[in-house]
Amino acid sequence: MKIGYQGIQGSNSEASARSMAKRLGWTGVEYVPLVHSRGVVNALLSGEVDYGVMATLNHVAGVVQETEAALRGLNYRMLALDCIPIHHCLFVKDASVTEIHAVASHIQALEQCRGTLARDYPEAVWKEEEDTAIAARYLAEGVLPGDTGVLCRRDAGESFGLHLVRENLEDDVENATEFELIRLSEKGPDKLVVVAGLGLLGGSMAKALKRYTGYTVYGWNRTRSVAEAALAEGAIDKIAGEEDLARCDLLIPALYPEASLRFLRRVVPTMKPGAQVVDLVGVKQRLVEEITPIALERGVRFTGGHPMAGLARAGYGRSFPDLFQGASMILVPTEATAGGDLEALESLFTQVGFRRVRVCDARTHDRMIAHTSQLAHIVSNSYVKSPVSPDYVGFSGGSYKDMTRIACLDERVWKELFLLNREALLPEIDLLVRHMTELRDAIGNNDGDRLEELLRLGREAKEHIDALNPDQPSE
Repeated sequence: MKIGYQGIQGSNSEASARSMAKRLGWTGVEYVPLVHSRGVVNALLSGEVDYGVMATLNHVAGVVQETEAALRGLNYRMLALDCIPIHHCLFVKDASVTEIHAVASHIQALEQCRGTLARDYPEAVWKEEEDTAIAARYLAEGVLPGDTGVLCRRDAGESFGLHLVRENLEDDVENATEFELIRLSEKGPDKLVVVAGLGLLGGSMAKALKRYTGYTVYGWNRTRSVAEAALAEGAIDKIAGEEDLARCDLLIPALYPEASLRFLRRVVPTMKPGAQVVDLVGVKQRLVEEITPIALERGVRFTGGHPMAGLARAGYGRSFPDLFQGASMILVPTEATAGGDLEALESLFTQVGFRRVRVCDARTHDRMIAHTSQLAHIVSNSYVKSPVSPDYVGFSGGSYKDMTRIACLDERVWKELFLLNREALLPEIDLLVRHMTELRDAIGNNDGDRLEELLRLGREAKEHIDALNPDQPSE
C-alpha cells in the first residue's frame, strides 16, 4: 500500500499521512513524497500510489489554493480527515547568522506568521517555496542565501542540521491545518444536480458535490456575476437556465427563506415528474406546508433539509467544499417524500462530508432549532451591544469571543428565520428572560443562597445534558 503526500520527508503532510494511516489501522504502508498537490493527483491517476494526502484548509490562512486547483474536476472519495496543530519554527544555516534578510517557506506558513514576521523581522523579504521542509533542505544545501531564515516543523529543521532561532511564530496559538486522505472513485450515475443560490451554503454544496461525487453540477443564482464566478472557478459545470431547472434530477435551493418559497412555488410546477427537491432553509414548517401540495400535484419528490454548518460571515467568496465535514444534516420527510429517498439522501450527504444525518418532522425541527441556533444568535446579538464591549482586549480568556462570534450575522436572513419561526422562538426567549431575571433578582437582593442555588441548577443541567450525549458533549 502506497500513500503519496504533498511535500518531502519531515513535512506536515507526511506527519498527517502517518497519523491517519495509524488511525485506520493500516500497516505496511510506504509513504511517497510528491512535493506538490498536483504531483499527488498525477500519481493517483497513474496508479503510482493508492492514496493521497494533501493540506486543504488552514484555520488562519484559509483554503489551500494549490490543493483546490489540483482536485478540481477529480472524482474521489475522502477516507479520513485530520486536523493537526501547526507550530512554525524559524531556522538559520548555523549559529553565526545574526541578521535575517529573507524568510523562506510555503506561502501558507508565511501567511500564518504574517503578524510576527512584520513585527520582528520587518525588513526580511518573503520567499515562497514549494513546501516548508523543502525550504529547510534548500537552506541546508546552499540553494538559499546564507542570510535566509526558514519556517518549518522543528523536526524538519533539525533533520537538515539547521540552527533553531525561535519556536511558535504562528500568529494564532490555535493555528491548525486540515489534511485529507483520499482515493480515486468511479464516476457515479449520470445525474444532473442544480444548486440554486450560490452563497456560503449553496456555493459550498456545489463545490462539495463536484469534489466528492460524480454528478454533473449546475448552478443558478439571482445575481449572474456570482454564478459566473462559480463557473470560472470550476465549482459548477454550467450556469443553469430555466430549461435546466425543468429537466434536473435533483434541485437544491439554498436561498433566503422567503426567496426559497417564491423560487419553489415558481419552479416546482415546471419540473419533470420523479425529480427530487431538497432545500437547505433553516425553518421547515412553513416551507413544508406550502411546497408539499405543489410537489404532490406535479409528482415531484420533496424533502426538507437543513445543514447544521456555516460561518459567522456568508457569501460565495467564503464558500469551500469541506464546510460540511463532520457536521450534521437534518432531513424532514414530507408527504411528497418517496420510498427510498431518505436512504439515498443520507448516502449523498454522507458522501459530501456530513457525519450525522438526523430525521425528524417539521415541527420538531423548528422547535429544536429555535433553542439550539436561533436563541443563541439572539443572545449574542444582545450581548455585544454593551458599551464596554469594544474594550474587551486583555479582559477575556475566550468567553467573550465565544459569546460574540455569531453576532456577525446577516440581518436580512436572520430576520426572515426569526419571523418564520416565531411560534417556536418566542417561548424560548420568554424562558431565557425568566431565568435571567431570576439571576438578576438574586444578585440585586444580595441573596447569596438563592444565587448559589440558581448557578448549581445550571451546572447540573449542563452535566445532565452531557451525560445524555457522551459522544458529543455540548462544549
